[in-house]
Amino acid sequence: MKKSLVVVLGGFGLVLLIFASMSWYFNQKMHEKQALLVKLDNLSTQIQDHKDWMEHLTNQHFWYDSIAKNEQEYRRKNSFTHELIRQNLHEVFAANKKTEKELLVTLDNVLLTEDHILNDIAKIGFKEFGYIGKMREVIHRVEEKFPQFDEQILSLRRHEKDYIMRNDENYAASLHREIAHWQANGNCPAELSSYLRYFDSVRNRIQLLFAIPNRNHYTNWSLSILNIQASLRRIRGEFIRESYALSNDSLTMQYIISGIAFFALIIGSIYIVRNITIQVSRLQRSMNEFISSNYQAYESISHQLPKNEIGQISIQFLKMARKIKWDVHLLEDRVLRRTTALHEKNVQLEKQHSEMMDSLRYAQKLQESLLVSRKQLAQHFEQVHIHYTPKHLVGGDFYWMKTFRENGSEKILFALADCTGHGVPGALLSVLGMNTLDELFADGIRKPNELLDSLRKTILRRISSDEEQRMDGMDIAICCLDKRSRELSFSGAQMPLWILRNSEVIELNGERVPIGFTYMNHLEFKSQELILEEDDKLVFFTDGMVDQFGKESNKKFGKKQLRYLLSRSSNQSGSVLYNRLMNQFSFWKGEGEQTDDCTFMILEPKFVKVRNVKTEVPISNGKVEV
Repeated sequence: MKKSLVVVLGGFGLVLLIFASMSWYFNQKMHEKQALLVKLDNLSTQIQDHKDWMEHLTNQHFWYDSIAKNEQEYRRKNSFTHELIRQNLHEVFAANKKTEKELLVTLDNVLLTEDHILNDIAKIGFKEFGYIGKMREVIHRVEEKFPQFDEQILSLRRHEKDYIMRNDENYAASLHREIAHWQANGNCPAELSSYLRYFDSVRNRIQLLFAIPNRNHYTNWSLSILNIQASLRRIRGEFIRESYALSNDSLTMQYIISGIAFFALIIGSIYIVRNITIQVSRLQRSMNEFISSNYQAYESISHQLPKNEIGQISIQFLKMARKIKWDVHLLEDRVLRRTTALHEKNVQLEKQHSEMMDSLRYAQKLQESLLVSRKQLAQHFEQVHIHYTPKHLVGGDFYWMKTFRENGSEKILFALADCTGHGVPGALLSVLGMNTLDELFADGIRKPNELLDSLRKTILRRISSDEEQRMDGMDIAICCLDKRSRELSFSGAQMPLWILRNSEVIELNGERVPIGFTYMNHLEFKSQELILEEDDKLVFFTDGMVDQFGKESNKKFGKKQLRYLLSRSSNQSGSVLYNRLMNQFSFWKGEGEQTDDCTFMILEPKFVKVRNVKTEVPISNGKVEV
C-alpha cells in the first residue's frame, strides 16, 4: 500500500517538477521580452520628446535669441540627450549588434544635422543677436539719422518681418525692389547696403535651414528622426510577435504536461482505489460480523483483518465501537435522569409562573381600583377620554382626583404622574404616590404647588437611604379647577399641561425638578394660573406617549408631532380628536415594542354657568407658553 502510494505520488511529483521548470523557463523568456518592450517604449518616448523639443526650437522665433546667446549650452544639452539615447539603444539592442549599428549611424547623422540647425539658428539670431540683430542695429541707425525716410524704412521693416515670419520669397523680392528703386533715385542712405547684406545672410541661412528642396537641414533631420522611429516601431512589433509566440508555446507545453499528469493521475488513482476497494470490502464483511455478534466477536474478527494501515484502522475502530457502546449506555442513563429532573423543574417553573401571573393580574385589578373611575371623572367633566396602557400588566403611571368646596365654589384637584420604571417597581411607586396625595389632601393642602412641595418632602423621607443616593421618583402634573370662576391653577414636576383653545395649543410647563431623586437640589414649586374658556380642552400625557419609537422610522413620536396633530383637529369634538390621535399613534407604533407605560388624557371641563363671569384674567404666577 505504501509502495503504491510512493510510486504514484513520486511520478505525479516528477510531472509537476517538469511542469514548473517549463513554466519558469517560458515565464523568464516572456519577462525578458516584456522588459525589452518597456525599455523600447521608454527609448521611443525619449526620442519623441527630443523631436518635440527641436521642433519647438526651430518653429518658435523667440527661441532664436536664446540660442544665439547660449549656443554652446544648447549644444551640450543636445549632446547629453544623444548620449542618453545612445546608452538606451545599447541596452535594448545588446543582443542585435547589426540593428544597433544601423540605428547609431542614423543617430550620428541626426546629431550632425542638429548641430547644423543650431548653428544656423545661432547665425540667424533674433532681436539683439546674429544677423537679425546686426540688421536691426543698422536700420535703427538709419531711422535716427534720416527721420525723413520713416515711411520707406517702415515699408522695408514690414517686408523684412513678413519674410522672417512666413519664409516667402515674394517679400524678399519686394524688399530688394524697394531698395533698388531707392538707390535709383539717388537719395538712398549708404547704410542700407549693410542692411541688405545682413538681410541676404539671414535669407541664405533660412533657405539652408528650411527652403532648399531635399537637402535643407530641417528636412534631413526630420526624415532621419522618422526613420529611427519607424525602425523602433518595426522592432517593437517583432518583440510583440515573439512575446506572443512564447506565450503560445508556454500554453501548448502546459496543455501537454497537464494532459500527461491527468492521465498518470487517473491510472494511479484507479490502481490505488482498486486495492483500497478490495480491502474495504473485507473490512465491511468483518464489521458486519462484529455488529451481528453484538460487538462481542472482537478476537475472531481481528485475525481476519489485513495487516496494513487499513487493518490497523479497523482494529482501532473495533475498540472505539466497544467503548462507544459502553459510553452510549452511560449517557442514555444520565440523559434519562437529567430529563426527569428537568421535567420536574419545568413543572415547578410553570407553576411559579402561573402563580406570578395570577398575582400580577390581581395587582393590576388592585391598581386599577385605586385609580379614579371613569364614572367619577364623567361627573365633573363634559367629556373624558383616557388612553391608559402600562407596558406590563401593572405600571408606574397613575391619575388622581379629589373634589372639595371652598368659598362656596366647587373645585377639582386632578393629577397625572409617571413614576420611575415600569412593571412592579413602578406600580409600587404609583401606590406610594396616590397614598401620599390622599394623606396630604386629608391634611388640608389644596394648592397644586404646595401639594408638590409636600409630596416631594414626604416621598424623599420614605424612600431615602443613608447608604446611597436614590434614583427613584416621579414626574407629575397637578391642576386645580374652579368650576364656577373657571380659574385653573397648575404646578408640575417635569410634566406639562396643554390646553386646546380654538386652533392653538397653550402649554403650561412644569418645573425641571422631579419628585424624589435624593441627589438633586430642590427648589420650591411655582403655581401658574389661567382662566379657561368655553370648549377648552385639557390634555395630559406621560413620556410613554412622546418617547414611543415608530416601527418603520425608528424615531420617537415626539412632542412636535403631538402638538401638530392636536392643533390640526382642535376645533373637533373631544371624541373625534381623541380617535384621530389614537389612530395616528397606533399606526406610528405598528407592531413595534411598547417603549414605556403610556397615558394620554383629554378632559373637557364642566363649568357652573353663572352671570358676569369674566372670560380672561391676567396670569399671576409663572408664565404661559403658546
